[in-house]
Amino acid sequence: MGPTPGFEALEISVLRAGDHVWLSAQSRMGSVFAVRRPVPEWKLSNDVTGRTIDTPSEWLTDTVRHARTDAATHALDVGKVLTDLVFGVPDIVTLLQQSRGLARTEGTQLLVRVLAAPQEVCAWPWELLLDPQRPDQFLAMARDVHVVRSGRSRTYPLRQTPIEPPLNLLLVMSSPLREGPSDSEAPFDLYAEKRSLLSELQPLIDRGLLRVVVEDRPSVERLRSRMGMQRRGFHLFHYLGHANPDGLKLERRNGRGMLLPSQEFALLLQQLPDLRLAVFAGCETARAPDGAADDDPWPGPLSSADICVRDACPMVIGMQAVLPFRTERLLTRFFYQALTAGQPVAEALRLARLAINGDENSGDPLLDWAVPCLFVGGSEPGAIIDPEARARPEPPSRRVGLRLGIRQGELRFISRLAELREGVDVLSGQTPARLLHVVGMPSTGKTSLLDRVLDELDPQIAHLYISAKRLLAEPDPVRELARLVDELMRDVGVRTVRPGRFSAGDWWERLLGDLTEVPVAIVIDDGDLLVGDAPGAPGLLDALVLLTQRRSKARLAVAATADLVELTRPLRPSEVRTIRLDALSWPEVWQWIRRNLPTLTRYPEKDLSRLYADVRHLELWEQLADLAAQNGTFDPRDLPVLVRQLGVGAAKPAPQVSNGSDFFGAETAVPEAEAAASPVRRALRLAVAGPFTVGRREEIAVAVTQCAIKHGVPGRVVAGETGEGESALAELLPRELAFGDGVPSEHDVCRWMEDAALADADILVLDYGNAVPSDAQNAVIARLVSDGRLVIASGDHSDEPTYPAWTADAFAVGAIEDDGTLTHETPYYPDVGKPDVYAPRTITETACEQLVDRPEMDGTTFAALYVAVAAMLVWATDRDLAAQEVRALLVETATPISTARGDTARQLDVEAALDYARRQVIVGALGSDALELGQLLAETPIRPELAVPLLDDLVADGDRIRRVVRDGVEQYERADTVVGPRNE
Repeated sequence: MGPTPGFEALEISVLRAGDHVWLSAQSRMGSVFAVRRPVPEWKLSNDVTGRTIDTPSEWLTDTVRHARTDAATHALDVGKVLTDLVFGVPDIVTLLQQSRGLARTEGTQLLVRVLAAPQEVCAWPWELLLDPQRPDQFLAMARDVHVVRSGRSRTYPLRQTPIEPPLNLLLVMSSPLREGPSDSEAPFDLYAEKRSLLSELQPLIDRGLLRVVVEDRPSVERLRSRMGMQRRGFHLFHYLGHANPDGLKLERRNGRGMLLPSQEFALLLQQLPDLRLAVFAGCETARAPDGAADDDPWPGPLSSADICVRDACPMVIGMQAVLPFRTERLLTRFFYQALTAGQPVAEALRLARLAINGDENSGDPLLDWAVPCLFVGGSEPGAIIDPEARARPEPPSRRVGLRLGIRQGELRFISRLAELREGVDVLSGQTPARLLHVVGMPSTGKTSLLDRVLDELDPQIAHLYISAKRLLAEPDPVRELARLVDELMRDVGVRTVRPGRFSAGDWWERLLGDLTEVPVAIVIDDGDLLVGDAPGAPGLLDALVLLTQRRSKARLAVAATADLVELTRPLRPSEVRTIRLDALSWPEVWQWIRRNLPTLTRYPEKDLSRLYADVRHLELWEQLADLAAQNGTFDPRDLPVLVRQLGVGAAKPAPQVSNGSDFFGAETAVPEAEAAASPVRRALRLAVAGPFTVGRREEIAVAVTQCAIKHGVPGRVVAGETGEGESALAELLPRELAFGDGVPSEHDVCRWMEDAALADADILVLDYGNAVPSDAQNAVIARLVSDGRLVIASGDHSDEPTYPAWTADAFAVGAIEDDGTLTHETPYYPDVGKPDVYAPRTITETACEQLVDRPEMDGTTFAALYVAVAAMLVWATDRDLAAQEVRALLVETATPISTARGDTARQLDVEAALDYARRQVIVGALGSDALELGQLLAETPIRPELAVPLLDDLVADGDRIRRVVRDGVEQYERADTVVGPRNE
């Protein structure tokens, strides 16, 4: 066996047959063949849920996914089993020592190539082999040894000649839409990871060592196009995205995901004739599919990495577990730094392992360093780049922009992939849209989203960010806007017309002519003020409308809390794109935690979700992860204590009302900043009065938030006012439990309702009844309902009507038994249609259990609370609904139930109500224009995993939405739209 240039090779094969493993080893120093060994017995720790783990690959997956700090000791145990299996053979350990000595003598490193089969043996974590000379250290981390895996076959000639810089790297990032709630793959912030990886690689790009091409919408067609267009081809391929042992996930043209089998992916890579290295940072790309049988023909099931080594690329790095993103960034930085410095691939990976293991967050005692596996196809994992060749640095691109008056947060705490992608497309000029309209309640992240969009634009696109408030503070807002755009154009290098004696409007119109060929993105925040009564607002609005009328490369984005019809009316539907934002939902937060804070995944998701109402920012979740790691017990019972250390959880104290009422403490005057012509979208406000909810405002907030999570409605419920910089689904008004001390007087009931109205309550719940109607109460309820409020009353009446539930304007709720029959306290009266709707009489063992202090009790009290929660969720789903429309929707979607008298009452069906509301939102988002899937999802506040299945159902029904294909692009349009040319 001849010498391997750059390395001294030791080939080790581990092949299982029946109940035994057969070992062989070979190097220049000798050979050992066919050593029979018993199959190892694994003594593995249980996973974080206490479940027994059977294989070391499962153990490693659990250890890395949950950032287990007890991993180091168990890793040594696993490594000892592997080491005893291989180097427990005296002849093989002697051969290792002799080969290692020869490598030192010749000034090279020892390359241990492990060929393991079948897939069960290949899946063992061979990177945990211990160093026989230092049994407490791993051989893969030794200075003079590399542990790599041999591909089982190869079908192409080897390519070994070093390449002159720059190396061409194709960076593929794939995070397609979730197909539905059952899709467990967590979408990640593709743009954040793109930014992080490019930041790590930027020094190498600046030095001319690396040229990076990014494909962040990787359909098969786009990848083929990228590969074919690249001069000199690609030498390196880096995939970051979802994968499983069967293949890697790409996108279809419509943005949906598709799993491309590993064999087909390898065929795709065959388009790159000079490809030297592929890095698959997707989940479990180094693991073969399960389900192998003993009689499987050679070579049996193979991992994605193994298949690509066989068919397309001489070296492949795959992952045997899910690598956390922060570790992926470390791997990328140190691996490519070493690679472009001329280091061999094996040495570059070893240096990256050392960097990961020494990192404060990803290193010892964690095992992230052991996740990457290097597969080689018969070649040596040597240098790819010629270290002696001179690199030619490319001149850096210069970004031109003005961002005035913006408070920027950390980019890693912003995660809205569909909305971000749509915003980038519009402001980059990749769509016909001229206006990007971002709509959302206060503190839903409109400013942060647009700031992120500007960051993700190509450097050649100049940008301006400014608030309408700042412009309107100037004596002449239009002239100030023109001055800023003029400054921006001059920074780009464009000669613009000087103001001279032009009026502000004339100067602005002439500047628009200079924008014809210059790509510019202009972002106006606080857009509600454009339709207010501030001096200069009408002129500023006209100037922006004029901008959208011109055919140019300039694009406008406006953020507001409501639709600005005055801005959008002059434009065709195709020229406007609207993004609607809600607060981050719990599934979005959980997905972010899974990808960025594996420490917290050691707690059950249900326990973490209970903190969602109090831990209101992603920054706080990161701090909680640090506290949990310091605590080290990972006992869910410790979570409330850790949250208190964050200084959160206390509701914001409310100011006293000016009328001196002791019931509610919310200011009724509209704040000056919100005094605009268009109504401000805000959190719903709930007022509850009843003896069973006394003193449980915090518990009610948590319980209703859990109900929202269960039903897929984004946002949290807070006890009190929403804090500054926070958003909420709903607010519980202060002192809402006014009736805790017995039966209230008629005067108290009326005053409570009137004060609730002054505090802007949207939903009032009355757990109170009287056999005698009250004209005063009826008048107040009628007034509240006419003002657009929903009044819910428990209808516990037995043999006679009860008031105020029997009032025509009140939404009366009855209770049903567990078997679906009506309770004897709430019979149905068809002559008056009361109760309006029935709901379960008990909330025991439901998400709403914490609403009351005695959940084991039952009756209409609990049914009314359940209906109030349902009304809140439906209303939050579609804020364009009026209160009476919410009431009608709940009744119309309720399930008919037969009464003992043969009449038909109606039982609340929360899922049906939400399903109906969501369908209405999706249909309404289409308007008169056809939209692509991503555009439609950005237009609606419904999460993709919920919206996509509903959209498919609507298309299948065919009555309201149809799918069309125009010019090869899949779109959706309303079924009543006039049909144009299309391909079905």
